[in-house]
Amino acid sequence: MELNTAPAAPAAFDQDVFRQVVGHFASGVAVITTALNGQLYGTTASAVSSLSMDPPMMLMCLNQASSTHDAVGQAGVYAINILAEDQRDVALKFGRKGADKFDGVPHRLSIHGGVPVLDGALATITCVVEEAPRGGTHSVFFGRVVEAEAAPGQPLAYYRGTFGRLERVKELDAYAKVRQWILGRRTGAGEDLDISELVSGLRAEPDDVFNALVKLSAEGLVTRTVCGAFTPAPITVAFSDNLYDGRATIEIGVIAGKIGDLDPELVNELTGLAEAMGRKRADASASLQDFLELHSRFHQGLVAASGSAQLEDSYRRLSIAGVWGEAWNDIDWRSRLDHSHLVRLAAALKDKDTDAAIASVHSYTVQAKQFAKIAIESRGGIV
Repeated sequence: MELNTAPAAPAAFDQDVFRQVVGHFASGVAVITTALNGQLYGTTASAVSSLSMDPPMMLMCLNQASSTHDAVGQAGVYAINILAEDQRDVALKFGRKGADKFDGVPHRLSIHGGVPVLDGALATITCVVEEAPRGGTHSVFFGRVVEAEAAPGQPLAYYRGTFGRLERVKELDAYAKVRQWILGRRTGAGEDLDISELVSGLRAEPDDVFNALVKLSAEGLVTRTVCGAFTPAPITVAFSDNLYDGRATIEIGVIAGKIGDLDPELVNELTGLAEAMGRKRADASASLQDFLELHSRFHQGLVAASGSAQLEDSYRRLSIAGVWGEAWNDIDWRSRLDHSHLVRLAAALKDKDTDAAIASVHSYTVQAKQFAKIAIESRGGIV
């Protein structure tokens, strides 16, 4: 009897694990641009590489769901704009969906193909598409170089979801890890933090860990003892309320300043996220983490409409949800969290109704404060 020795199909690999592992690869950041029928297109990409010296060729990858992907395919020409270290805002702007990404971004048109080339870029390379094979959700564009120029400076880097200088990226990564250590209460409130333990456990540089603790001290999440030791600060209801008030202030500011020209695609995305939260609440198998992930995407998407990287960063730093995650798992979150506030907020944004949108933010904030209070009081009033 002949045995079937064909190898079994490999099991699907966990996408979250893949994303986390690949995030350890530091790369440069580029904006891919093209033009089609008089309209300019552009998107941020990190999957860019030289392919051949003879002839000079580049490759870059784009998601097939991107409008820039289709435009490049039809135009047959594109530019790779390698960003300089001071162009983080440009990377963020072109990384978002919708709106006129070129508004306020100085650029010129290339000699070959007439595609937009961004001013201030560290280098620009214009390519003609030779091949465009597909792989999974993306296409790989092999481009023959027809125009290239470079300027002095340092590149913008991308590492584990963060843009910055290579040295700055390491510092920000250490800050994020130390902050999560604090919020996860791996060292309890009031206990001295062992910097050597943080350095070893987080695989970070001692100076970066120390600087992160200084920064967290300024944010009120860490205190410094008279002996110079750092300790996680206790979190009370009053402290939590102040953070939620700060987040509400930022959201209301964005609404007041941007509601008149919010991109319809963003509003549709926010509406979809609010509706998805409703489905998670109705799904008995859905976890609180699933719900909160959608919740976070909704609020960060709204704040991102400000176009300010500093405002987005400030908003993220006002979140301490991780500190009481375990306490939330012990309560019936479906009865406590009402997503209808965000449904109304999305509807108000669509109608450009500022008063209704602000009222929805206030309603959500009251609910969020109450939910946090339950978690904190379940731990005796201090976490």
